[in-house]
Amino acid sequence: MSFQSDFQIFHGEIKKLGKLDQHNINGSKKFSVLRDQILTVLGASFGKTSREYRIVELTKSPVTVLKVMNHIAARSATLTCQSIAVNI
Repeated sequence: MSFQSDFQIFHGEIKKLGKLDQHNINGSKKFSVLRDQILTVLGASFGKTSREYRIVELTKSPVTVLKVMNHIAARSATLTCQSIAVNI
């Protein structure tokens, strides 16, 4: 899979998880697995020394991971718009 498709899948999953009660034990287990998968994608895409990777690695909060994912999505959208403008 590509970075973009992996990112979209994980972004949707973390949004769903963020809406659940944070004290839900099943949600906590799912978050742990999802966070590891997100770290794999971020490590491959940005490197393990990137700010995004380090924040996700250190946090235990789905909300913080969601904020990082939203930041990456917004930055990606901006870069895509700029590249389209350059190509025109």
